[in-house]
Amino acid sequence: MEPKAIAERAAKLGFPAVGLTDRNGLYAVMAFTEACIGKGVQPIIGTMLSVARPPELGAGVDWLVLLAKDEQGYSDLCHLVSSAHLDRPVELDPHVPFSALEKSSDGLVALTAGGEGALVRLLNDGQKRKAESYLARLQALFADRLYIEIVRRGDAVEDATEDALIALAFEQDVPIVATNPAAYSDPSFHAAHDAMLCIAGSAYIESNDRATSSPEAWLKD
Repeated sequence: MEPKAIAERAAKLGFPAVGLTDRNGLYAVMAFTEACIGKGVQPIIGTMLSVARPPELGAGVDWLVLLAKDEQGYSDLCHLVSSAHLDRPVELDPHVPFSALEKSSDGLVALTAGGEGALVRLLNDGQKRKAESYLARLQALFADRLYIEIVRRGDAVEDATEDALIALAFEQDVPIVATNPAAYSDPSFHAAHDAMLCIAGSAYIESNDRATSSPEAWLKD
C-alpha cells in the first residue's frame, strides 16, 4: 500500500493516527510522514523486526513490532534496522540477536506481533514455560511499553492460541492491544495483493505451498 493511500484512507475513516511497520526496514518513513501530516493524521513510525530468540529458549527467529514513541525511539529503530542487515552472517536472513534490544529499547513501544511473534509460536508448540520466560525478558526491557497483540484474521495458529495468549496477558499483568495488520486499503484489492505475493515469491497462484494474502488484511474502520 502506497504511503499516500494509507494517509488518505486513514483520514477518510477518521483515524487520529496510523502506523507503518515495514519488515526490517524504514523504507517509506519520509513519504508516509509527509502524506499523513498533509491529511491531518498523526504518523506512527515503526518496523517489524526479525529477532532471534534468547539462546536458552532454543533456536528460532520471530517478528517483533517496534514503534517509536519519541526521537530516541526513532534513533533506536534506525540502529536496530541497520544492525539487522549489516551485523549478521551474510548467509542468514536479516535479523538481530535478542541481546541487541537491551541497548536500544528505551524509546520504543513493543507489540508481540500476533501469530508471527515468539509468544504465539511457543504457545502453539505447547511450550508455555518458554513463552512465559520470553514474555518476562520482554517485560524487563520494555516495562509498561509492552503490549500483547491479539489479531483475528482467520489464521489457524492465532485462533488456536488466543485463549492461552489472553490468559498469559492476565497472569503477567501485560495489557492487550487488538490490531488488524493491513497490506492493502480495501477488500477489493485482495486478489491483486495475492498475485503480487506470487510474483515476489516466484510462485504460481495454483501452488499449495506458497505465501498467501489474508482476505482480512485491509485497512478497516
